[in-house]
Amino acid sequence: KPRILIVEDHPLIAELVETRLRIEGMQAIKCTSGREALEVVGRELLDVVILDIMMPDVDGYEVLRHIRSRSTTATLPVIFLTAKSTPADIEKGLAMGANYYITKPFSGLDLVRKVRLCLGEHAVSSQPPVVG
Repeated sequence: KPRILIVEDHPLIAELVETRLRIEGMQAIKCTSGREALEVVGRELLDVVILDIMMPDVDGYEVLRHIRSRSTTATLPVIFLTAKSTPADIEKGLAMGANYYITKPFSGLDLVRKVRLCLGEHAVSSQPPVVG
């Protein structure tokens, strides 16, 4: 099963994303803060990270910077899922190395599609992407 880290400080959104991923046959790990995410990224083998930007302690930009700076996680796919929706915000997120940038409110279908695209490009757990 693909292992997806959800980093989201809003419990309802985290729950919605987790439920959607589980329905799709993926394993979801939830973190409610950037600091917690840094710990999990350091110890777990992950396939994709779904990352909020605005969080109370360490923000999503800093988490992404950390992921991209470590040789063991430099190619780990990261999807920003955030309320920051201006063209400048999106440009910054992608320029920093996010694979995809999804704005809230979001489509669960679009999120799953982006996760599957990331899995196809990364595939640590060697599970073939589901087609159709």
